[in-house]
Amino acid sequence: MEQTKLNYFQYRKAHGYPVFVRFQQQEKTPKFVHLLNELGFAELTDHESRKIPLQKAHTRILTIQEASPRLQLQINGSDLLDQFGLESISLQGTMPVYTYRKVGMMGVPQKHALWELALLPESTQTDHMVGLRIMLVRYVSQALADQGVISYWGTIKDDTVLVMKQLNSFGEAVFIDMDKKSIFSNGGEIRLSSNLKIIRKDKEVRSSAVMSREELISFLSVSTCLLSFNGITPSMRKAIYELSLKATATYSSIESQPNL
Repeated sequence: MEQTKLNYFQYRKAHGYPVFVRFQQQEKTPKFVHLLNELGFAELTDHESRKIPLQKAHTRILTIQEASPRLQLQINGSDLLDQFGLESISLQGTMPVYTYRKVGMMGVPQKHALWELALLPESTQTDHMVGLRIMLVRYVSQALADQGVISYWGTIKDDTVLVMKQLNSFGEAVFIDMDKKSIFSNGGEIRLSSNLKIIRKDKEVRSSAVMSREELISFLSVSTCLLSFNGITPSMRKAIYELSLKATATYSSIESQPNL
């Protein structure tokens, strides 16, 4: 019997993060590959995939596959659950399980290298693709949490980090690595400078106001993309403290309305 071929992609390959996704060859649709590339994943050759360091402490490999009929029922859930939002995290035995309703379900065995993501059959609907993007951001956020990488819903504009509500970001996120002095977004990578600016667009005020360092630390601590029962990790807490020494942050002001 012919062995199933798996395609492997690595997150920010040039930086050597041991964070991967894999899926069967027949699931390699252009739209799916475009989404992975947008998030910073690069495809590996067969030779490179065989050299993945499975025993490395921080290695994470997410296997993406179509959900079984039983899991499809769980993923679709009840419409009554909409009042609690599309995302949820629960325990199955001792393993956290993250679900995005009507998109997929992911097991998060935090100390294990191999994770699994079960998806509903591919949909062309925009909501499905946004949900998949959000699930992959949650995966990368969790996979890099112990390495101190912090992430926020938003984007980069003119070397400024714009932090938004998830709904307004359409699943786009910014990842900040203090050790590598790098910031990653859908638009690519910028170097982390000593005068980084953060604009908080999730809570607009009538006039732009500077956040105090204490406010910034509190905001950065509670607003990450990490979805976990245990909250942020010690290394993330350290990165947030260091970031608060380098960055200045302001609330975004509401744009003036034109006179009618």
